[in-house]
Amino acid sequence: MSFTLHQLQIFAKVAEYKSMTKAAEALDMSQPSVSIQMKKLEEHMGLELFEVIGKQLYLTEAGRSLWVTQKRLSQELDHLDMTFDKLKGSTTGSLHIAAVSTAKYIMPYILGSFRKPHQDIAISMNVSNRAEVIEELRNNACDFAVFTQLPDDLELETLEFIDHPLVLAAPPEHPLIGQSLQWEDLKDENFIYREKGSGTRMMMEKLMSKHKIPLQPVMELSTNEAVKQAIMAGIGISLISEVSLTLERELGYIAELEVCGLPLHTSWKLVHLKDKQLSPLAQTFKQFISTIQPNDILPFNNHLDHLKSKLNP
Repeated sequence: MSFTLHQLQIFAKVAEYKSMTKAAEALDMSQPSVSIQMKKLEEHMGLELFEVIGKQLYLTEAGRSLWVTQKRLSQELDHLDMTFDKLKGSTTGSLHIAAVSTAKYIMPYILGSFRKPHQDIAISMNVSNRAEVIEELRNNACDFAVFTQLPDDLELETLEFIDHPLVLAAPPEHPLIGQSLQWEDLKDENFIYREKGSGTRMMMEKLMSKHKIPLQPVMELSTNEAVKQAIMAGIGISLISEVSLTLERELGYIAELEVCGLPLHTSWKLVHLKDKQLSPLAQTFKQFISTIQPNDILPFNNHLDHLKSKLNP
């Protein structure tokens, strides 16, 4: 049996996308080149790896077996690279983080601070919804994920690193601003919710259920920024990350309702799969994030002072 690692990498992309054309685009190759390499691989194996049914590409039984083996081989090669890096004492390489959308308010500052003494590393961060982050984590497609609300079906190593308070935000002209409120005072309010599956949505539903407030959102939105715009437009009120409101609250665009039991304190968590072998770079980052001082890394007050000087020279 004779084949190359490059052919296996091409095969994995075809299996992932279920398309020669899409795999070729992802690999920056021509479609005929991909087809030729897959034909050679099939000749080496002596079996067909793909079949086409109704214009859709599927893996054969042999193809499915090869894909399982290819994934395992890829992981072993990654582990080999890590072993060599450890022997060299290296902290070079790349770091990939998957983060839920509200983490964008803190993670760039943390990653920027981490990179200062490590100028030769590459960092990528995919910011998306909670479901997509969980999928990246499940597929071992990232070094770390950043959540507040963890998935309950994965075995994870978890590191809590920064407090994440949630507040009930409202338009500044809301008639209840400045009052000390109980949850029953809010039963007739219009609530704006994040999309289903969002960590903030999960916390909001728990609060609404606990205080017997009907789960009837006046609007559902898929991003934190959209929720803020809806609040400023006077559509309703919403539970939202306090750190995301720093600018709007300082400028008087959004206010905070004083409700018993709020702010609700959760925490940001850096997680990875329990059995994952971290690279030296990932180990270094995990150690760094366990010792950070948020006030030294998250300079929101400095940004606000700069903005005020711009607005009021």
